[in-house]
Amino acid sequence: MMHDFGVSESYTVIMDLPLSLDPLNLVKHRPVIDYNAKGRSRFGVFPRYRPQDIQWFETNACCIFHTANTWQTDQRGSSNSEINSVNMLCCRMTSAFLIYGAGNMAAPASTYDVPSELQEEEQCRLYYYEFQLPKDKSKGTILNQWALTAIPMEFPTVRGDMFMSAARYVYGCYVGSTMFGATLGSAFKIHSLIKVDVKTLIANGKHNPPTPIKGCVDVRDIDAILASSDPQDSIRIFKLPVGHCTQEPRFVPRANGMSEDDGWLVTYVFDETTQLLANGEPKENAHSELWIIDAKSMENVVAKIRLPQRVPYGFHGNWISEDEIAEQRPVEMLRSLPRSDLKKSNGP
Repeated sequence: MMHDFGVSESYTVIMDLPLSLDPLNLVKHRPVIDYNAKGRSRFGVFPRYRPQDIQWFETNACCIFHTANTWQTDQRGSSNSEINSVNMLCCRMTSAFLIYGAGNMAAPASTYDVPSELQEEEQCRLYYYEFQLPKDKSKGTILNQWALTAIPMEFPTVRGDMFMSAARYVYGCYVGSTMFGATLGSAFKIHSLIKVDVKTLIANGKHNPPTPIKGCVDVRDIDAILASSDPQDSIRIFKLPVGHCTQEPRFVPRANGMSEDDGWLVTYVFDETTQLLANGEPKENAHSELWIIDAKSMENVVAKIRLPQRVPYGFHGNWISEDEIAEQRPVEMLRSLPRSDLKKSNGP
């Protein structure tokens, strides 16, 4: 199964992962949604308009639902000449627990006897792949494959105008558990937002490489990161008040900003301490808020906007500026029906 894929300026990365959805699995005494931890993951990298030139890269089993960013580099680390490698950041999982947690179901026990060398702890981490593209028809190699941070992270995003280039910062969501989505039905109850300086962590990883596949550049847990007083820390966390849950954020750049992170994160927030009944159900007049958070400091809430109703957990969103809305073309410019067909479709 493939839920997402990577896109750089001129390359596409598709994923062939050992997660399958097959009703016939029931006959084999396996779950309909089955993750084979002893299988292999394959990544196909091809020039955007030449899919026949795809090159496959194979590695240990994993699940990936969301990519964060993809970009290409040459041997000198720029994008101005012959491409040497394609880089991809994604949230890598070692089981299918997220898809079950999202459906408020417990993940089934694995039916596979996984060799010890392939076993990994339950995790969902921001992960870095670097696919080296050979200049001839020889098989490519994965130059680097390791996690950037040990804290569980999902629903990644970057500044909109930095997609397909080497963005410095990735923003995402953290849940207050050592295993992402470990609590039944809590996969979308997000208690903290994360900002990761991926440029610094990738450089650190290349200077002092972690163990391939299972290694991690920054092994600190969330408590250690929250205790840090370093204003230049490569990982910053915005922790919500107790009982508050947020959702996937979006970055909004400041006009004429001075740096890539000069702007705000916008996200929905729900206060469970005041908006829920005793039985855990939302009140009839329950409402969410839209919080605007300073993305540079990851400390200050600039504004809170009360919404007329509750926004359910798990909703996705995009930020569209006023200028982008004004620049939209009328739908008639993109598609239309001949008047005779239009009359037929509308009846007599």
